[in-house]
Amino acid sequence: MPQQAAGRRGWIAGGVIALVIVAFGVFVLPFAFTTPPPIITRFVATRVFSPGSADGRADARVAIRLSQPSNVAIIIKDADGALVATLADGGVVSAKTFSVPWNGTDSTGARVPDGTYTLNLDAHAGQKKFSKSRKIVVDSTAPSAPGLTVVSTPAACIATVTGPGEATRVQMTDLTTGAHSGWQDLPAKGTFTWTWNRSRANGRPASGATAIRATISDAAGNRASTARRCAAGIVTP
Repeated sequence: MPQQAAGRRGWIAGGVIALVIVAFGVFVLPFAFTTPPPIITRFVATRVFSPGSADGRADARVAIRLSQPSNVAIIIKDADGALVATLADGGVVSAKTFSVPWNGTDSTGARVPDGTYTLNLDAHAGQKKFSKSRKIVVDSTAPSAPGLTVVSTPAACIATVTGPGEATRVQMTDLTTGAHSGWQDLPAKGTFTWTWNRSRANGRPASGATAIRATISDAAGNRASTARRCAAGIVTP
């Protein structure tokens, strides 16, 4: 009997020791031996742009952050998987951060057509590797001109613009004084109304007829505008 009791105590002690070892491995070791960071810790790129546009976002930009010097390759492919342009040729990048632009041209310098392209990033440092892709849209087409109505009252110009069928931003501007609404979100099928009381920056009312211009800007920065006459202050009640 004493031998059996001693045996049971030995099994229990062994079980406790095993549990301690497991707990040590689960809760302690991960903190004692932390996993090293990947060689690329940040990878961002412009999502949509308008190459060569005076108003729009003319260049796309790719930016990465590295945890150590690495060989970096960045290429652009079209929807068929064909190589379009090489932004980084696989050479060693020693800086902590690396940024490169794409102006929307292919390897021959020709402007690429509008569409969706794939940006591929591949990097390696010794045995460590990193590979990831991003989609980037080339859009150089201006949105449709916005629909604009202007109602003249004795005291104000009331201008209402309707969405062009795609989500944009809009700014209303009085062409006589330069007063404006600031940029506002305009849903694809929504409306935005701006009421301007014909006051100049100094608070004095503007005289005579003027025009209100609605300018819309899409995600790539392409713009379109429409202007309508306003005779506020001239019309009678």
